[in-house]
Amino acid sequence: MNSYNHYAYGAVAEWLYRYAAGIDGSAEDPGFHRIVLHPQFDASLGETRATYDSSYGPITSNWKVDGNTTTWDVVVPPNTTGLLYFPGDATTRILENGKDVRQSAGMALVLRDDHNAVYETGAGSYRFTIEP
Repeated sequence: MNSYNHYAYGAVAEWLYRYAAGIDGSAEDPGFHRIVLHPQFDASLGETRATYDSSYGPITSNWKVDGNTTTWDVVVPPNTTGLLYFPGDATTRILENGKDVRQSAGMALVLRDDHNAVYETGAGSYRFTIEP
């Protein structure tokens, strides 16, 4: 083989970044100025660690499933905003650095339905714990 630049490798990398780690761009605000983070937390994968070097700086989405608890570390680079999708219903407990995410400064609830809670946040480093 003469080239490692093959579609098959790119498709796998895209799946790892976009679906497993959940790092995605926004169609309304392209170029990773508004970052959509919607990982597919899956106990069969166990954990995922990913960093994407955007033009604003590194975007990080690292998560680990341990029993019924998921820990998710997120870095949103300066001069950007993040839309974070948390799976679960209204009874799901979401903590940010040990505090209820609803009490976290700089986090605003955008949407809550039967399957997700979506929060918007500014730049920074965050550690979330998700418990059903």
